[in-house]
Amino acid sequence: MTAVFFYCDESGAKGYANQDEAFPGEVGVFAGIMVPEECLATVKPTFDQIAACYTPASGKLHIADLAPAQQEALRNELFAAIKNTRLPCFWYAIHVAGLHSHHQTFTKTLKQSAEAFRAARGGAEPRIKRGSQREEAASMHVELFSGLYSHLVAFLSERDRQGVDIEIRTDQVDTPLVKRFTEVAGDLLDNDPSVATATGFDTAEKRIVTGSVMTTVQWPPELDFSPLVSSLSIVTMPDSDGLVLAADVLANSLNYLFKSRDTDALYGPLNRMDAVAGHPLAAHLDAFFNWGGGDCVGDGIYQHPKAST
Repeated sequence: MTAVFFYCDESGAKGYANQDEAFPGEVGVFAGIMVPEECLATVKPTFDQIAACYTPASGKLHIADLAPAQQEALRNELFAAIKNTRLPCFWYAIHVAGLHSHHQTFTKTLKQSAEAFRAARGGAEPRIKRGSQREEAASMHVELFSGLYSHLVAFLSERDRQGVDIEIRTDQVDTPLVKRFTEVAGDLLDNDPSVATATGFDTAEKRIVTGSVMTTVQWPPELDFSPLVSSLSIVTMPDSDGLVLAADVLANSLNYLFKSRDTDALYGPLNRMDAVAGHPLAAHLDAFFNWGGGDCVGDGIYQHPKAST
C-alpha cells in the first residue's frame, strides 16, 4: 500500500465554537471511506454506476429530493457495495455543546489571566502594550477533519505503513477551508520546532517590538510517525462521483444514529465502537486492532457538558 484515496464528507453541524447546540445532543460528523490505490479501478465503477442510476436526466443528484423509498434504496445499495468490497470506513464526531463549552472556558481563562496580571502590577499599565488577547472560535468543520484524518493515520500506523501518498477526495470545498485542512493535517505529523512570534508597542521607546518563543519536542522512536505520510493532497470531486456520494450517505446515517440515541446515551461519547454498534456498517467502522482507552479530544476536551462522569 503506497497510496490511498480517502473519500469523505460531513453531516450535521459545521459552524464555529461560539455557537451552542440548536437542539439537545446536536453533533457534527465527518465520515470517510478508504480505498487503496490498487483497488480503485476495481471498486470505483460499482459506486459510480449506483450514483448514475439515481441521478436525474438534467441537473445533479440531491439526496433530499429523492422520495423516502428511493433514499432508503440508495442507502442500501451503497452500503451493500461497501460490504462487498470490504472497504474500511472511518468517522469522527463532536458535540456542538462540547466545542462551545470549551471555547467559553478558554475565553474566560484568558480574561482572568489578563485581570490577574494587571492586579499583580497594582493596576499599572505594562510597558509593552499588545492587542487584546482572545480565543479565536474554532471551526467545527476543521476540528472534525483533524479528528478524521488522525484516525486514518492511526489505521496506517497500526499496519506499519510508511511513505504513503494520501489523496483526500471530497465534494466542493472552499479554498480557505482546503488550506486549513492541509495545515491541520501537516501539524499532526510535524516534528519540526515551532516558533510563536508576538508583536507589541514599547510605550517607553515609542516603537514596535517583537519577541518569539521556539518549542521543540523530542519524541521517542516508537512515537515518531514522520515517515508515515509521504505526501498529502486534497481534491474536490464532481457531484457524480459515487464514492463521495457513499461518504455523504455514511456521514448522514451516522448523524441520524447519534441524534436518535436514547436520552441516557444522547450526551455520551461518539468516537468509540459502542457508539456505532447499531449502524449497518459497524463491522467496517471497526477499523482498528486496538481502540485504546478512548478518544481524548472529541470525547474528552470537547465532551458534552451534560455527559455523565
